[in-house]
Amino acid sequence: MINNTSLAHPYANAVFDFALAANNLDKWFTDLANLANLAQNDNFTKLTTNPNLSRDAVIQIIVSFVDEPSKELSNFLSQLQDNNKLTILPEIFTLFEQQLENYRNCSKVVIQSAFELNEEQKLTFQGLLSKKFGKTVSIQVEVVPELIGGVKVLINDKVVDYSIKGSLDNLATEIIK
Repeated sequence: MINNTSLAHPYANAVFDFALAANNLDKWFTDLANLANLAQNDNFTKLTTNPNLSRDAVIQIIVSFVDEPSKELSNFLSQLQDNNKLTILPEIFTLFEQQLENYRNCSKVVIQSAFELNEEQKLTFQGLLSKKFGKTVSIQVEVVPELIGGVKVLINDKVVDYSIKGSLDNLATEIIK
């Protein structure tokens, strides 16, 4: 069985290539982000499968959630609708975002910490992680008291766990063996 991410790849690749060629990456990023949020609404599937709405009416309603929608965006959404793939907009956006980050040599990093980090600590982490991964990073900090102490770093598909909870979990696993 094919998952939504697999189905989204060709669409994300095509949109990214088009946006890159048109020098319009930021606009497509913003539009896809808005549409991905819209597609996660419980009523989105009801809208896209409503037998009382024409194909064009559905697309008009969807693009009304985008500031200054382009003809290319409408065409893209029509293509998705023709293939019954409007519901994979969140996956398309995620893949587009990953391609954009790779293209710009940057990544989002989530740092989970038991305590709030001050600006100096955030900047220190940002510098260390930029150097380690060889790219510009933007940091988002999440306070997770269950970590007890230390940090857990999530970047792309990597997780680096330097938390006390992670250490205790590893120790428990070793003891059980």
